[in-house]
Amino acid sequence: MASYRQRGKKWEYRIRYVDPACGKTKEISKGGFRTKSEAKLAASELEKQIYLGKHSLLENREKLIKDWFNEWLEVYGSQVQLRTLKNRKTYVNNQIIPYLGDFKLNQLPRLEYQKFINRLTENYSLGTVKAIHSIFCIAINKAVELEMLTYNKYRNISIKKEKDLSERKINYLTRDEVTIFMDTAKQCPFYQYIVAITLLRTGMRKGELIALHWDDINFKDKTISITKTRSSHGVKPPKTKRSMRTISIDDTLVTELKKYQTWQKRNKLKYGASYIEQEYMITQANGKALSEFRINDIMKAITNKAKLHHISPHGLRHTHAIMLLESGADIKFVSDRLGHTNIKMTADVYLHITKKYESENITKLDRYLSN
Repeated sequence: MASYRQRGKKWEYRIRYVDPACGKTKEISKGGFRTKSEAKLAASELEKQIYLGKHSLLENREKLIKDWFNEWLEVYGSQVQLRTLKNRKTYVNNQIIPYLGDFKLNQLPRLEYQKFINRLTENYSLGTVKAIHSIFCIAINKAVELEMLTYNKYRNISIKKEKDLSERKINYLTRDEVTIFMDTAKQCPFYQYIVAITLLRTGMRKGELIALHWDDINFKDKTISITKTRSSHGVKPPKTKRSMRTISIDDTLVTELKKYQTWQKRNKLKYGASYIEQEYMITQANGKALSEFRINDIMKAITNKAKLHHISPHGLRHTHAIMLLESGADIKFVSDRLGHTNIKMTADVYLHITKKYESENITKLDRYLSN
């Protein structure tokens, strides 16, 4: 029902209604009418549009994508599990809204959305791109269901197929680059050096590194137990069952980790009450645990200082595997150490290395048979 009031010499109407698009009570007001009768006539026409659902349709078509997606998360977020909601919020806030948020809901061209998907495929895995596209379509389908849009024109968008593992360009450091990289890391804050040397000499994933506790390090047996991974979404078991593993570490890393443990204890005394007490092994000087994003920043800082091409934490994992293979390590040993699902995955990823040794072995066989 509409209410009316006179403001000076003019009249104003005010209508409260429930918007079917979001289930929220909204209010519309408009003034400037010369008489109460004029205000009633205008209010009556608007109430008719609201009753027929036309007002909500027209109003929401003008809504920006960022406003609709935030509203969609708020209203329908409780219908999914908390972890699913966190993932949706991450992708919406970090990918969808920054690129598409300022388009009106009914004015995003299909071609522009295709360009958005193409950009994603250049930086993310096929699974991640499909996940983002799925979230986008779920929100758009809800808009269609609520008659905010007539149909979902983005449903059958083209997503590039992920390249075969053997065709991927692997980013890693050569032996000479490793020397430059580690020499530079030694000039950085000690905890950054520890991040670099641990990733390089273990081949573990960054999430596995930042999830380590000191209890996971066995100095006597020279091993590290990898039982969990950590990210901005929290702590969870590793990527696969085979990722749950205990790996051997060399004497150099054992020595450096012992120094790092002593360094932490000294910092705890130095910072006193301001030292941040927490459970993780990899920390800054004040005890603050490092995030996955901070690990990325450390890699970028070291490579920039060393004037090397950018190497990601995963690039050090590749470097570790390639150094093992080049030193003659068995492919199964490398696969187990990296926590790969199976040997085939390891062989496919490092095909250029395995092909090299296959060729060398055939040459050895030929030489043997010839003699």
